Amino acid sequence: MISNIIFLVLISILVVTLILSLGEIEKISLQFQEIAKGDNWKYLLIAVGLMLIYFFLWPASQCIYGKALKIEATVGESFLIGSSEHFYNGITPFAAGGQPFQIYSYTKRNVTTAKATGVILATFVTYMIVTNAFAIVSLIFYPQISAGFESMGIGWIKYVALIGLSINFLVLLFMVAMGVSKHLRNFLIKLSTKFANWKFFFKKEKGLRRKIGESLQKAIPVFEEYCTNAQLAFKETWTHKLATVFAILIKIIAMAAYYCVPFFILKSVGLEVGYDKLIIVLFSTSFAINAVVWMPTPGGVGGIEYAFMIVIAAVTTANQVDQQAVVLIWRMLTYYFVLFISFGANAIFEALSSHRISKEAKEKDVLEETSNDESA
Repeated sequence: MISNIIFLVLISILVVTLILSLGEIEKISLQFQEIAKGDNWKYLLIAVGLMLIYFFLWPASQCIYGKALKIEATVGESFLIGSSEHFYNGITPFAAGGQPFQIYSYTKRNVTTAKATGVILATFVTYMIVTNAFAIVSLIFYPQISAGFESMGIGWIKYVALIGLSINFLVLLFMVAMGVSKHLRNFLIKLSTKFANWKFFFKKEKGLRRKIGESLQKAIPVFEEYCTNAQLAFKETWTHKLATVFAILIKIIAMAAYYCVPFFILKSVGLEVGYDKLIIVLFSTSFAINAVVWMPTPGGVGGIEYAFMIVIAAVTTANQVDQQAVVLIWRMLTYYFVLFISFGANAIFEALSSHRISKEAKEKDVLEETSNDESA
């Protein structure tokens, strides 16, 4: 029941998101029609192909870590769970919904929350390592990127970029600490214990607040065990060095494909951008996305588009109309397109999970009936 309620809420959020975006989707459709009139559609196909490569490689690191830890979920199930991350991230503020819902999905496959957390945490740290590496390399091209700031009259945005890049690096450090630091683990346990013993819950001898407080107190040992086991799973994941190397390499390829998409979008709308600009577009995109990824909107809506206009300004003298066209297509491919495919992957996983649970329940009933007959 809880699973169905959550899924219904998520579908509702998706529908509302799409309704609010109808105007944008209509503009994108018109832009596609303009591209179809010429022969630049081939570049658009390349951009779509790169997004598909990105989508299918995205959960591969998670599958590798799951296999290394020998979790109960199959590679196919890990692939579907990993693919669903885009959907959950796309409809939640700060793109923060992906990891918790993936852990929840793993528990449907009888994977312990601790092991699921270990796999998800290792996968996220791998992603952060790769994106931070791209962002650091992108600083080589900072003079050209900053020229884009100045040409748009927004030199102040370099401070926003600095904040964004710093936040990304700090998130990486925090996530690593979550996986290995005993001090952070003990701090979280102490903080939870203090909250569970808060006098607010025990002002009255009876009532709902007291029941909540007592439930929280009972949950502390479970939470402590969960934190310990999650860290053990995380550390065990990194002991598989070959799996870690492959996971990082695959993530590098996936992110490189993602960062190259803007180059072919620029060419699809007829802008004169030579292949000598491919590398700078790749790293400019990495810089821009990492600078504003912390925006507190579902999927980073608003900030990502604004940052992407900076990328365009760094490599071409496109007018405002062309810039808006490129941003719209970018939005379609990297947000709506991926959101729909990810939603489909999540729906397939939900259907398979329901079928498996129903099948296991029937088998259990048959075994119980057989056992009762033998007893009789």
